[in-house]
Amino acid sequence: MNREQKKQQTRLNLLATARRLFQEKGFDAVSTRDIAKESGVGVGTVFAHFPDKQELTKALFHMQIDEQLANRAILAAQQKTGLDYFLCFTEMFYGFYEQDRAFSMALLKNSMFDAQYFQGQMDQFITQVAERLTTDLPNQSSEQRVSIAKAWFGYYMFQVIIGLSQPEKGAKDWQESLKNECQTLVAAINI
Repeated sequence: MNREQKKQQTRLNLLATARRLFQEKGFDAVSTRDIAKESGVGVGTVFAHFPDKQELTKALFHMQIDEQLANRAILAAQQKTGLDYFLCFTEMFYGFYEQDRAFSMALLKNSMFDAQYFQGQMDQFITQVAERLTTDLPNQSSEQRVSIAKAWFGYYMFQVIIGLSQPEKGAKDWQESLKNECQTLVAAINI
């Protein structure tokens, strides 16, 4: 194994160990020192890969979600309307967030105000949804469809926050609320 492969393997090991420890002990109870010890490396090695716990959390999120996104993109491409396309992705994300609420809350807490990190992905997703909205709202301009896609994304985030704070409600409840909000906006526009 060459140096670059070994470095990548160490990074993946750190992420897997962090995920397991976060699940076992909770995000706040796990330190970078704990991750290093469980991974069999020095603390400096953790910091060589991740400058802080926040960056490790974001990397862990991306590692877990990238494969799901690739699989979901195939299903999403088959959707007939912009709303169905949008809901296809949000259903996957809501399921991910519900699966480990403590990690999801830590992720949101640590990245909520780091828009730069997610901005490119958000912009790309909003553009894709807006393009698909030509089926739902053919009489609206491109700019209007972008505004609607942004509003839907805002509804999505709002449901994540509400959903995570209400343990009695699950991802299906979040999805249903989101769908209702999105449909209400489209109906208001079509009046």
